[in-house]
Amino acid sequence: MEFEEFARQFRQRTTQRMREFEKALAEAQGRVETSVQQPARRPSPPRPVPEQRQTPPRPGSARGRVQGLLRKG
Repeated sequence: MEFEEFARQFRQRTTQRMREFEKALAEAQGRVETSVQQPARRPSPPRPVPEQRQTPPRPGSARGRVQGLLRKG
């Protein structure tokens, strides 16, 4: 009798969980359908990114700064 009671309770719990799952699934499906029915905003076209040229570093400028920092430290 013990196993039969367990099996019966298991079926009841499983049935209840399945009902809850189907209810949640139906609610989610309804939300998706209503969001699709609402007019979607048109995405704006992407703005062109202005080209920026990188200037090469000057050969002696970084050297002087580093040496100056080392002298102070």
